[in-house]
Amino acid sequence: MARLIDLFHDYLFVPKCAVCRTRMDRSGNGICERCRFAYEDLKAEYCDFCGMEASVCTCMPQNLLMNGCTDYRKLAFYKNGGETNVVRSMVYGVKRQHPLALMRFLAREIAALDPDGITAETVVTYAPRSPQTLKKYGYDQAKLLAKFVAKESGCRFQTFLRRRRTKRQSEQKLLNYSQRLANVRGAFVLCDAKSVRGKDVLLIDDVVTSGSTIGECMSMLYGAGAKSVTCRSIARTYPKNKHKID
Repeated sequence: MARLIDLFHDYLFVPKCAVCRTRMDRSGNGICERCRFAYEDLKAEYCDFCGMEASVCTCMPQNLLMNGCTDYRKLAFYKNGGETNVVRSMVYGVKRQHPLALMRFLAREIAALDPDGITAETVVTYAPRSPQTLKKYGYDQAKLLAKFVAKESGCRFQTFLRRRRTKRQSEQKLLNYSQRLANVRGAFVLCDAKSVRGKDVLLIDDVVTSGSTIGECMSMLYGAGAKSVTCRSIARTYPKNKHKID
């Protein structure tokens, strides 16, 4: 009987891979087996600085170090330009297509990055999407991801920040390092400063590039008295070590 229900469900709502859009027998993790294998390969890509695999590497952008980040982990590296890969497709889907099955899968992956570093006392929050982008797509991908991470980790979720209007993400890509910092300076407002005091906070974002956005969020949280702030993301833009000698 259960099998008949599944077949009927698939007939009405054909489950497709959130990455390559091929049909799947069951929705499962939101991605097909082929894309899952490709994703595992990208998780194992080596960092150009520490030589560790992406999902193990703890290197972080200067903005996170400067703002007191105690630990930063990501699932994989994100590379701009070139051929589209699974990670880029995942990020695109999370940002624009509201794929809940994929978000749940990524949340489980994020929660598993360092399970011992997250306790029942940890409060999970997120770097809010800009108001104009939120209006355009109708949801905040980091908020949904943070909620799923909290559930997977057995932690409490709370919105600590809201975002004022800043340049669109597409416009931010044209900004240099200094301009990115200036664009997010003062962009966030605390919802309830008292609720942050003394908390161990896990801050979630989808992609970290220069770290200007998430660094500004950290600055606000520490300013409100957070005990510690750790960060997790789906991906980090690949940092090329210009001083590396091959």
